[in-house]
Amino acid sequence: MINWGILGTGSIANAFAKASSQADGSCLKAVASRSQERADNFAKEYSLRSFGSYNSLIEDPEIDAIYIATPHPDHFEWALKSLNNKKSVLCEKPMTINATETMVLIESARKNNVLLMEAFMYKTHPQTQKILELVKKELKSPVTINAEFCFSVEVPDTHRLVNKDLGGGSIMDIGCYPLSMSRLLVGCLQGKAFSNPVSIKIEAELNSDGVDLNSSAELQFDDRSIANIASAVNKKTESSVTISDGIKTVFIDQPWHCGEFTKRRSTIVVSDQEDNRVNYEVISTKDIYALEIEHFTKLLNESKVESDIISHSDSHGNMIALDTWRKGAGVVYPDDKPENRFGSILGVDLTEERKKVKYKSLAGLDKRLFPLVFGCDNQSDSNHAFGMFDHYYLEGGNVFDTAYIYNDGRSDKYLGRWITSRNNREEIVILGKGAHTPHCFPSAIRPQLDETLDRLNTDYLDIYCLHRDNLEVPVGEFIDLLNELKKEGKITVFGASNWSLERFKEASDYAKSTNQESFSVLSNNFSLARMIEPVWPGCISCSDDDFKSFLTQEQVAIFPWSSQARGFFLDNQEFQGATHGANPNQEEQDRVWGDKDNQERRSRCFTLAKELGVEPIQVALAFVLNQPFPSFPLIGPRNFFETMSSLSAIEITLTNDQVMWLDLNSN
Repeated sequence: MINWGILGTGSIANAFAKASSQADGSCLKAVASRSQERADNFAKEYSLRSFGSYNSLIEDPEIDAIYIATPHPDHFEWALKSLNNKKSVLCEKPMTINATETMVLIESARKNNVLLMEAFMYKTHPQTQKILELVKKELKSPVTINAEFCFSVEVPDTHRLVNKDLGGGSIMDIGCYPLSMSRLLVGCLQGKAFSNPVSIKIEAELNSDGVDLNSSAELQFDDRSIANIASAVNKKTESSVTISDGIKTVFIDQPWHCGEFTKRRSTIVVSDQEDNRVNYEVISTKDIYALEIEHFTKLLNESKVESDIISHSDSHGNMIALDTWRKGAGVVYPDDKPENRFGSILGVDLTEERKKVKYKSLAGLDKRLFPLVFGCDNQSDSNHAFGMFDHYYLEGGNVFDTAYIYNDGRSDKYLGRWITSRNNREEIVILGKGAHTPHCFPSAIRPQLDETLDRLNTDYLDIYCLHRDNLEVPVGEFIDLLNELKKEGKITVFGASNWSLERFKEASDYAKSTNQESFSVLSNNFSLARMIEPVWPGCISCSDDDFKSFLTQEQVAIFPWSSQARGFFLDNQEFQGATHGANPNQEEQDRVWGDKDNQERRSRCFTLAKELGVEPIQVALAFVLNQPFPSFPLIGPRNFFETMSSLSAIEITLTNDQVMWLDLNSN
């Protein structure tokens, strides 16, 4: 028997409490509120124990699972505390106020090995399973979806539906339903659990406080399916869902309540172009929330940490799309600014709990460096950036790669804001880059560098690299200016990115002849898979044998990008959390890495990974780390799972024979 506690005493908490008596295998034991009086009144109605604080219920050893029924902005804090207290959590939708909070909860659930599920009750109902069955049987991709959840209600400005401080707005409260349904339906047609939209077009009506009263969005998917979705709290519509491929149509009236208000009977209609109709009736014998509770209870009894119906990746992907929709509508919450939080979003003291790790030295730099460098070009917003930076820093990381052109300067700004907030500039190593084509001229370096320093709120860069080369400019002009900037204290160590071996040597010879400092680092591509075509125009690799011999002889440190060949060594492993950006597609994989030699390297990588009991992509990164010259690979994680996967490579020690064998240099 699973013992439940409820946090919150509002209408949704009452619905859950009433349904719990119908749910097999569960027993509702307690309720908590910030008000002892409200908790007592609720408890009296359902014969429960009552708590006048959320913490008291969370710490109760009798409670196995907690239902989070608080206002939206409180979901994250109390779900995180529950998970960290080894309590399984069923959290009302939307799971959190933004996608980064959801990512933190997923990490906590997995770290603590406890169940976390978002309470999208319609997904666990047989009506939804029937919809998916009919869509898969009757329709073909691409489809057009029309899905809406709209009602009209008069509420005061302080009500949670229209109050910014309480996470108000139609998008977050009910827009999450048609959004999740659309992702579910398109995913079904693609043979997947869900599909994330590739673009979103948005319209909205906001109140005087900047909260959306209604909004609509057009979602476009990679299979050319389109979903027109809408939400409103100031106008009523049919709130139906229609899915059509132009030949057949599936229609569901009032899909969100699954017939709960029509004697638990609902009808799904399939029609064709001649308006021939077939009705499919779905009947449920239990309350919609009771079915949700039973699904959760089954998972808990099976020691699962996530649902196969409402997976962590699904919830994370829905939150990413909700972020895009809400912010595109112009709705900004206080928690969207990470500086408004007291401490880290991770809920830990970064200084006290930071891991002690082995650092490496770099010639010319007093600071010691973490072996893996965090690339600052995959962060979707400041919250995401702060969360990802905190997580990497907590694991011991201290080297960050940014560039003048990344995210139109936002990457610099996110990193600068984070460093200022954490007050750790002297612990952090910043690798910055500038003078990218078409501005790869000495005259562009100083103004771009000054702007970068201003964005970062710092006086200097630890490492500076020219982002591209310009063969029309003599190497001496670059070396002279970089030495000037070093003497001024604006850069400490400098180097080149995407420079050929010939030009790199030429720059070194010029520096020696003029008694100046030369490039001491290189940031070209370097990976187990050798780049057969540039990923982007102007890209250069240093993976060939001549370049490697030079790097070994001169002990030049490399900071290689695409060090894991952009997913080439992935083993179709489950992606633990949705992305904040597009993965490289198959066309790129084939064009850049897809020759016979690289396929053989990939095969050997998989063989060695199996022997070592690790993932192939971790072996591929270990290959880059275990070179006879200093190597600090750049990684570009978009979620905590990707960060931890990469960090695991640090612990893999490859022998010289294994490195040579992987690179086809021995049998």
